[in-house]
Amino acid sequence: MQENYTRIQTYDAEVIAISIDTVVDTRRTVNAEKLEFPVLSDVDLEAILAYNVEDQDFPGSARPATFLLESDGTIVWKSLDTLENRVPTAEIIRELGKLW
Repeated sequence: MQENYTRIQTYDAEVIAISIDTVVDTRRTVNAEKLEFPVLSDVDLEAILAYNVEDQDFPGSARPATFLLESDGTIVWKSLDTLENRVPTAEIIRELGKLW
């Protein structure tokens, strides 16, 4: 996502990642990967459970997922992935283009 972050922003969109890691570990990842978009820590799994993306094979962790939301929070597109098969960023950008 970082490589396409500027392009995603041209659609007046924002990337927000949610991690199950602690705040300290999340901050380390953000710094190490030089991420420019917000990465939130969800150690209590509140967002993970609310969006129903808990990995059933590994309880307490999230499976990769992408959601496009309107500014009012309405989900307009989603992709629920596996670790081995993630939706390409190019597809996410195409979906953004359809909404814009």
